[in-house]
Amino acid sequence: MNKTMKITLDGIDISKLFYSVTNIKRNIGSNWSNTTSPRLQGSEFLYNALGTKTISFDYEVNGTFFDEINANKELLAKYLNVKEPVPLIFNDEPNKVWYVVPDGEQSFEQTTGTLTFLVPKGYAESVDTKTLNNDNSGQENGTIIENSDNSVSVLINNNGTLPIFPTIKITPTAESGFFGIAGQNVLEIGNPDEADEERKTKQTTIADFKTQSDFDTNFVDATDWTSSWE
Repeated sequence: MNKTMKITLDGIDISKLFYSVTNIKRNIGSNWSNTTSPRLQGSEFLYNALGTKTISFDYEVNGTFFDEINANKELLAKYLNVKEPVPLIFNDEPNKVWYVVPDGEQSFEQTTGTLTFLVPKGYAESVDTKTLNNDNSGQENGTIIENSDNSVSVLINNNGTLPIFPTIKITPTAESGFFGIAGQNVLEIGNPDEADEERKTKQTTIADFKTQSDFDTNFVDATDWTSSWE
């Protein structure tokens, strides 16, 4: 009887190649690299940073006869031949994805071996996308509060262990010439003093960016703009 949990590498179920998988090592959390400076007594802590992480497990190749075993070995070698990090997911943690590359010698003897993967980022990412809106406000994802001055306060619950970078979607219910988003940083688009005396007859995209590079390319400091900018 096959005794493996489902393990997918780059979308491929590699657990079908194994009769058993044991000794899975993912450790707890991420590896940390600490930087210190020598002192007369001991050392002074300067900073720490996330280091790389390794994941490994032992396996026994599926198959009764040598031709079956060798065929599964060849398939495994093919699936491991990647040139950049690919997603690795274990069925006992289906909401976590590790982006990995094979690391070092992938040992094999007769029908058993050990696979070792390097996680360059050092941490797993969530495969889930969670949405916070008025319908689920006040629940596990966070809270949206409409203030008396017509502004909106949003508290996002981060249930992970690292900072998150939300995607914010704003849909105006009336014509507006200004949007302002205040958090650790402040983003302002438009003119807060615009009288809004004229209603636009169609929607216009005023910002479309998903990465820091997109933002840096399309926006400059507010002091660089003139009053003539609409």
